Amino acid sequence: MPKPRVVVIDSGVDPQHWGLKNATVVAGPRFDREGIAEDAGGATDDLGHGSAVAATIADFVNDVEILSLRVFDREDTCDFLAVLHALEHAVTLGAPLVNVSLGTTSLRYRKKLTEIAAQSRAAGVRIIAPASYAGLPCDPGNLAEVESVVADPNILPQMPEMRTHDGRLIWFASPLPPRNATGSRKLLARGDSLAVASVTGCLLRSMTDTAEA
Repeated sequence: MPKPRVVVIDSGVDPQHWGLKNATVVAGPRFDREGIAEDAGGATDDLGHGSAVAATIADFVNDVEILSLRVFDREDTCDFLAVLHALEHAVTLGAPLVNVSLGTTSLRYRKKLTEIAAQSRAAGVRIIAPASYAGLPCDPGNLAEVESVVADPNILPQMPEMRTHDGRLIWFASPLPPRNATGSRKLLARGDSLAVASVTGCLLRSMTDTAEA
């Protein structure tokens, strides 16, 4: 049976990260506002954020393949055109899930994001993203075609819940990282970013369990 696969659009993923011992990291491109800026830039992570997201996903499923697309460099902000390029590329990779632990509160990109989300759904690819940023609704997580996630500290780790909110289904998930072998939590991310990764991991685990049944 092929390995479960997921695309992570973030700051890159370090293949040597301690939380990815049972995962395979595939270095996809680094994107900037013009498109692909570096063919295999996804295997570099100067922030640690993307590696934390990937490690949270890997905590749900053993032997997962992480396809890393990089949009952040040395800061946790980027031109959102880079994210649009990465999303368009992600839909072509054949992975069923795309983890996007980021978003924009600007409506400037909504039309294009709606088009990408619709193309993604038509291709059988699910995008998972946060519903809000700094208390404001953000895209793509606020779009109906996207798996929208809210961080909820009352949810147990590894047990995301889907609830109806304002007429749509939204995921609620723990903002905490998984514990490592010493029982501590060391990942360089918290909040919505890891809540999104937890939902991605949960969905991937469900797909894997169904395939094995």
